Amino acid sequence: MPHPESKTLDVFTFNHILLWVIIGFIYPKKYYLALFLGILWELFERFIVYEKNLYYFVKTYWPVPEKYWNETNKNSIIDICVNMVGYYVGSYIRASYFV
Repeated sequence: MPHPESKTLDVFTFNHILLWVIIGFIYPKKYYLALFLGILWELFERFIVYEKNLYYFVKTYWPVPEKYWNETNKNSIIDICVNMVGYYVGSYIRASYFV
């Protein structure tokens, strides 16, 4: 189940933006692929939470605190939106300034 401490916006929101700006800059104008990969990652996070053995493995060995990967559905949707904003910004910078 989603972690009760999960916030809609958290410290990893900035990481999402920065990562997707970089991806958008390197691979511009591939919006469907970016959206697909963002959704796939959020589904993977969901899978981690609901697959018992994987959940305990990640909780034990991954250095990222659980409240950042065991998140609410609302946070997952916000993450995907933030990914796409970051991707758009990276694509825009590449197209506008590095043609």
